[in-house]
This record gives sequence, C-alpha cells and structure tokens, in this order.
Amino acid sequence: MKESTSRFPDLVNMIKELCKPEVSSFILDVEVVGIDRKKGNKLMSFQELSSRERGNKHSSISIENIKVDICEFVFDIMFHGGERALTVFCSCRLLDCPLRQRRKYIHDLFQEKPGYFELAQQLTVEANEASPDNSSTLARMNTFFKNACQSSCEGIMLKTLDVDAGYSASKRCDSWLKVKRDYVEGLGDSLGLVPIGAWYSPFLMACYNPETEEFQSVCRVMSGFSDEFYKEMKEFYSGERILPKKPVYYKTDEQPELWFTAEQIWEIRGADLTLSPVHQSPCGHWACPSIARHLSEDAQPCKSSPKRLPGESW
Repeated sequence: MKESTSRFPDLVNMIKELCKPEVSSFILDVEVVGIDRKKGNKLMSFQELSSRERGNKHSSISIENIKVDICEFVFDIMFHGGERALTVFCSCRLLDCPLRQRRKYIHDLFQEKPGYFELAQQLTVEANEASPDNSSTLARMNTFFKNACQSSCEGIMLKTLDVDAGYSASKRCDSWLKVKRDYVEGLGDSLGLVPIGAWYSPFLMACYNPETEEFQSVCRVMSGFSDEFYKEMKEFYSGERILPKKPVYYKTDEQPELWFTAEQIWEIRGADLTLSPVHQSPCGHWACPSIARHLSEDAQPCKSSPKRLPGESW
C-alpha cells in the first residue's frame, strides 16, 4: 500500500478537526469520494476524483490549488488508542467486537460534518424483523437499495450486527454480503465491447464508432474472470494478435502493456455511465464493469455515436 497522505492535506485537517481530543490514533475503514458541495453535496465520479492534483512523497499539494473537494464516508473502525487490534502480538479486541459495538465507538469518537466527514448511511434490521415473509422489512430494504443506487453509489453492503459480526480484514465471509445494482436483473446494464489491449490484470475495452471507423475506449475490466478464462485469453491473444504499437484507429488515452487485434466481443455489465477524461467513446465511462459472458463471433459490438451521451452523467 502506497503512502498517499501528501495527496490529501484537506482530509488530514478534516480528521484533526472532527476526532475527539482523547483519540490519539485509529484505523478506520472509509471511502474517500469526490463531492460537489455547491450542488448539495452531490457525489462525483471516480474519474473526477482522480483528476485531483497528486503531489508526490517529497512535497504535499497546496490546499489552495485543490479543485475537487472530498468527503470521507466511514464504514467501520478496526483500531483506536490503546485498543490495539492489528498486530499478532496483542489482543484483537476491536476486530473481534461485534459491529453494533464498533459502530458505537465511531459515534463516540468522531463528530460528523455533512459533506466532509460522514458515517455511511445505514439501515438496521433487528433479528425479530429479519424474515423473508416480513413485507415491511423487504420494502424498507428495497427502498434503501434504490436510494443508494440513485445517489450514485455502487450498491449496499449487508453485515451481521451481533452474531459472527467481527471485522475480517481482506477476507470473504458469510457475514458480509455485497449487493450491487448490476447484480440485480433490470437495474444494471450491459454493452457488447471489444478487448483492444491489456495490462497484466485488467483488459481495455472499446466500442466501435462506424462514423469515424474507430475503436474508442470505454473502460478497463478486471472482474468476473475465472482462472480458466485468463488462461484461454492468454493463449488466444498471442502471436500475430499482439500488435507492435497502438493502431491509429484505436482512440484512447490509456497506455496498456499490450495492444490486441480487435476480434472478440464480450458482454460487459456495469453500474453506470459517466463522462470520462480518459476514455474516448461518446458512450462515456462504464462504472464498476465486470464480464458477463463471451459473445459469439457473429455478435455485433456496441456502436457509439457522438450524440449518445449528453453533458451530464447518466
């Protein structure tokens, strides 16, 4: 993990202001999101956040030069003060604490400030309400999920509060369940895109613009692949299918390790389309993309048109 404190002097000042005086050290599970405070704290896309000045390890960026504001959304806490939780030499009291108790720690130790430092919105379903036959609970959960999607979130996380409710860092477990909009039939969307390049993990995907006869990049995709699929694609994209340089009819600002001949079409599912400063397609940028399936050779790729995406994200 890279040291990136110098990139976020505004975040550092924010934390100093909003944590209680008795808090000397802590580790939080958070997400830093670009936010437009002039538009009612509207969440911004990852592409807009990534346009912030980066600085480097030798010099911090100046707060006066920051053009993209950020908000820190807090999900969980793993460590604070003397309650050490992350080394093998001491007790793991916070990691082993149930989520209900960890949430209380967050409320007790930090002060919220809308648009700057907020606890992630939560819906609590108690044990006596948690039944698939409880129509009221189902309606509340559906509304919560839809509101999350409408506010530009990827989806929601379901976590147990009391039973098996410890924090398992970097581990998959049955007590946490992620539900994204593209997991739900009818809420996500899909495009037929052509792989035109790759790094050692993600593939660079493009759509075809028949007006300019160009393949224009849409997104990187690195989710939904099996080990067997990676092996098949490594064998397929070899030899003459590896290009010595980017063709003039590939339009992208990305610089993958390898360029491919445009041959296959994959169905890519994602959560949302936004304008992108990097990808050239008028379709925009595909948020949270993952591969759904490998389409047949006679399938048609997504065709972009300059009129496809207006000035606002959708």
